[in-house]
Amino acid sequence: MKTFLSSECLAVSTALALIAIPWMSGQEESEPGGYLFFGTSVSAEAGESHFPIVSVDKKNIFVDAGIDVKKVSLRAPCRVRAELMLSESFADVLEMKFSTTSMTNLQRSAQAVSDMQFSAVQSEIAVSMLSSQLEGDPLSVDASPGDMAIQSQIEDVQQNNSDFQSSMQDSLDMGTFEAEELADTVHVKGTIIPKTDMPGAYCVIVVDYDIHNLETGEMEGRGRFARAKYIGDLLAEEIVELRVRVSTSEFNKETAEFQMHLFTGDGEQVAMSNSRGLKPLTPQEVATFRELSARTSLRNNG
Repeated sequence: MKTFLSSECLAVSTALALIAIPWMSGQEESEPGGYLFFGTSVSAEAGESHFPIVSVDKKNIFVDAGIDVKKVSLRAPCRVRAELMLSESFADVLEMKFSTTSMTNLQRSAQAVSDMQFSAVQSEIAVSMLSSQLEGDPLSVDASPGDMAIQSQIEDVQQNNSDFQSSMQDSLDMGTFEAEELADTVHVKGTIIPKTDMPGAYCVIVVDYDIHNLETGEMEGRGRFARAKYIGDLLAEEIVELRVRVSTSEFNKETAEFQMHLFTGDGEQVAMSNSRGLKPLTPQEVATFRELSARTSLRNNG
């Protein structure tokens, strides 16, 4: 069962702490009935609007558009908003590492190589066409003025191509086409142990980064990317080796911060051992919390 609680319900969590239901009441410590933590609500772009994500598969994101469920691309931009959440699903995180690469840097370098090849071919074509206009040997002492002029054009074409090839190669060697501080792909490598079966699990990767003015270089604030990625069926108590990759627009990786949020196939966010503000709750605390949050919701709506 999934429970989303807005920031307005922070007072409820405080009230829960005051309830102080003991973990042990003359009995052995019981298994948690649920987990309270700061998670995130997630929506995906569909047309000109964003709608809550209800599930994700290998190719698509499914969103709740109100009157029906819409299907959008797995590459659709997502939005996230911090939420206080209560979940019955939990996973131990043994390892969670983030790294980045830049496909755009590779593409820029590949384009430079392509430009070099194109220039060489165009140069050969131009030299061939000019050579076909020669009437004799332009290098002989009695060469005609016309042949000498054509030979001069041939040498200009060859020199221009040589200069271009040399300049581009120097730029490639110096990494001119690669912006070392920029990335556009995030890799997540982790190891988790789900405590319950989680069919059709998916995750949402969040990247927070600095935004700089392209002209002045001054920082103008923080930006955010969020992308969803299908993981698959997870089985209780089985070690899961996560290997996740998502693509974004370019961002400054030197100041970037990363998060990964895990969801079951029906959209319930999974509490993880590294979740912010994680608090295990007894079944009694879960029931009390839901009752308090329901009352708060009624007061806010009333």
